[in-house]
Parts: sequence; structure tokens; C-alpha cells
Amino acid sequence: MVAVDTKTITSDWDRRSATQSSKLTNGPLLCVFLTTIFLPMMFHVADFALSPNRLFLLIACIPLGLTILSGKCGRVTLVDILMISFGFWMIIALAKVHGTARIAFAGITAVEAVGGYLVGRVLVRNAADYRLVFTFVCGAIIALLPFTIYENLTAKMLIPDFVANVLKLETVTRHQSAYGRLGLERVYTVFEHPILWGLFCAITVANVVMMVRKRWVLALVLPVMVYSSFSALSAAPLLAIALQVMILAWGFLTGSKWRLLIILSIVLYVLIDVSSNRTPVTIIIDTLTFNKHSAWTRVTIFEYGWAAVQRNPIFGVGFSGYPRPHWLTKSVDNFWLLMAIRFGKVGLFLLLSSFLVHLWKAMMAPIHDAEVRRLREGYLIALVGLILVMATVYIWTTVLVFVMFYLGAGAWLYSDAPKETMLRADTSRGGMHFTRFAPVFQEQAADAVATGQFQRSPEALSVPTTKARRPLDRILERAFGRRQKGDVTRSQTSFHHYTRK
Repeated sequence: MVAVDTKTITSDWDRRSATQSSKLTNGPLLCVFLTTIFLPMMFHVADFALSPNRLFLLIACIPLGLTILSGKCGRVTLVDILMISFGFWMIIALAKVHGTARIAFAGITAVEAVGGYLVGRVLVRNAADYRLVFTFVCGAIIALLPFTIYENLTAKMLIPDFVANVLKLETVTRHQSAYGRLGLERVYTVFEHPILWGLFCAITVANVVMMVRKRWVLALVLPVMVYSSFSALSAAPLLAIALQVMILAWGFLTGSKWRLLIILSIVLYVLIDVSSNRTPVTIIIDTLTFNKHSAWTRVTIFEYGWAAVQRNPIFGVGFSGYPRPHWLTKSVDNFWLLMAIRFGKVGLFLLLSSFLVHLWKAMMAPIHDAEVRRLREGYLIALVGLILVMATVYIWTTVLVFVMFYLGAGAWLYSDAPKETMLRADTSRGGMHFTRFAPVFQEQAADAVATGQFQRSPEALSVPTTKARRPLDRILERAFGRRQKGDVTRSQTSFHHYTRK
């Protein structure tokens, strides 16, 4: 019968993880990519319009894809397969609808949609890389703060005007739809629309809260992120922030009881859906928009858009536009719906499955380092808010690339995680089964067994039976009686383990 001290092995894994997480793997290339996000310029090569960001993706896409498939960035995951399949399906669907004459355009569209994921998947490999991403992004937003305030008050776009008038390059311009609200002007800064700017800034909120440890730094940085998102004067970015704040508050009050939150969210959705003649999404759109006419238009767009999906369920309609009344705008303010309209239900399934499978894998990954767990919470909270808000807004160009990059930038949480080892004794002599040990490397366990270095001890295999008390814990304690020793079970993910004495 073999016995293993898993405490020693797990500690060794923790030390190796901490060492690897403190080293940047692709810092310079990562900074180059992030810089291209903030360059609002376009130039033409032949019949193609290229931005610095699109040019970066065209150059790097194939090498990055081969790097993933070769296993150099951890094992190939289901999310990798789904995302790459989505890219190929985009090309197939667009070629089917528009013909092979536009195959090059279809390829660029796929590169822009999937390339961001590949960049995040390859260039962000540990906690240090992930911190660099948001250090750079928050630094850029802070650097743009004077331009944001000026444009918020005057509607003048200083950086795009410089690109157009001095560099003589094509750049972003203000649209008639971006009218002022609340006595202020909607801010573009360096993006194509205020919604894109607001949503881009909103992604940082939960990450900043969970990443920044010094309160004075948080007190300085977080208001800048919130104001920058607010300066878009759009409901979608504010909804994204509100969702993140509510989830953060839930985690603080309940001690991160996420399964309970998921169950309650599903129950609430079903109750609203059953008790109302409108869908929950329709109610959210109608309640949380600045303009009631805009809310009604979005609901109407969804009805006609989904009818177009039902008529073209496999390949979609591409960029041809969906059938609608002449008075209804061609804009579709629902990212998921537009993916279904353009690439059919198959395209929507591949893309949405990528997000949901990734969300589940990152949530269930075994992580021992407390700091990395905080990073994961911030990452997932922002991702959940993003997935929900994308049902009320469409994203494109550089912000679409960044959202896909953000998806790939979280793959390191599970793609390199060691698999749980199942060690068993020799049953032919009636020995006991030793199963469900802590996650270890296969080779470490083999070395430990071969050398007889580790011995099983009660201390090594013990599991903490208590956890930090949260405000909601104290409320439940008063309601259900005094907490006694042993009332909290070893499960750290179950609901509330209190018994009435």
C-alpha cells in the first residue's frame, strides 16, 4: 500500500505556480498589441482598409494558431477548437452567401473576430501577464482622461482631429446618432462609437477592484474608470458596471457562494418569464435605457432579426441585411443576435459555446494561490457582465478584438492546470483505496512513490472545516441559532451549513 503526503506535493506546486506567475512571458509583444487598440487610424492597401490593429492580427494570426495547436501554450482545449471552428465557419458562411469573389474579405473578417482570442491565448500565460494587460489598459485610460473631459464638455475629438489634419490618415468621426445627453457630449476618444469607449472602460471595474491591493490606489484609479465609462452616456456600459458591482457585493456578503447566486438568478429569470408577457431581456432593455423610443426600437429589431434567423438558420444572411420595414434602422443592437443573423445558428452556437465553456472551465479550475483566485474572481465577474450586456449592444472593430482577446487572456487559468491524480493501493491483498488526493503533477507523484519520500499523515490530508465569517454569516447565525463547532462542513462551495441547536 502506497501513501503520499499531498501537503508536500501541493506546496511544491504552489511554489512553482507562484514563481511562474511572477515572470512576464511576452511583455513587449503584448504591449505592442495593446498599443494598436488605441491608434485611431486607417490606411488602404489595394482594396483593403487596414488599421494597425488589423495589420497586427493579419501578421500574427497563423503563427499564433499553430502555437496553440502545437501544445506550446498548454493543452489544446475545447474552447480553442470552438473558436477556431467559428473562424472557419465565418469564412464558409460568407462564401456561401456572397460567393468566392469575396473570400478575401471573409478571411479578414474571421481574422479580426478570432485573432484577438488567439493573441490573448498565446501572449497571456500567467498572472504577471494578466496584471500587465490591465496595468497598461488602466494607464492608457488615465492618460486619455484630459481628452475625455474635454470631449465630454465640447464634443471636440482632439486625437482623431490630429490624425486627420496632421497625419492625413483616415480616422474616426462623430456620427449624428451620438447626440448629447444630460447637458454633456458623448465621448469617443479613439473608438468608433461612444458605446465602444464606455464598454471598453467598464471591463476594467471588477478587475481593478480585485487586482489593486492598496486602498489609496483603488480610490484614485476606480473613479477614473467609472467616469470614463459614464462619459459615453450610454446605458449598456453603465449596466455592465452595475452588474459587476452587484456580483462583487454578493461575493463580499456571502463569502463567494457563487452556486447559490447561479441558482437564484435562474429562478428569478424563470419567475419573470412566467409572470410577465414580456421576456426578461425586453424588460431590462425597456427599463435601463436613456431613451424609451430607443428601447422600443431594440425590441422591434430583435423580433425582425430573429425572424430572419429562422428563415436562414444554417448560413445566415451574411452582410446583406435582414428583411425589415423601411422605417426600421439597419443597426442591430444585440451582438449575439447579429452573429446569428450573419452566420446562422451554427455560428451563434460555436461562438456562444466558446464563451460559456470558457466561463465554466475558468470557474472550476483548481487554483491554490490566493492572489490568483482574486484575479480569477475579477476576471469572471467582468466576463459575466460582458456576456449579458452584449445582448443589448453590438461591438465591432478594435473593441470586438479586445473582447475576444479578453476571452483568450483567461485561458491560462485552466489550460496549464495539473490534472488530479488518482492513486490507488494494491487491491489484490485487500489494501485500502486512496483516491481524491489534492491536485499534483503526474511525474511528481511518481517520483514521490518511487523514492518513498512522502508518508501519509493526518495533518497533510486534513481539510479546513471553517472559513472567514461574512456579514450574511452573522445574520444567519442570529436567525438560526448559535454556530457550533463542526457545523460547517468540508465543502467550500455548498450553501449555508448552520444547524439549529
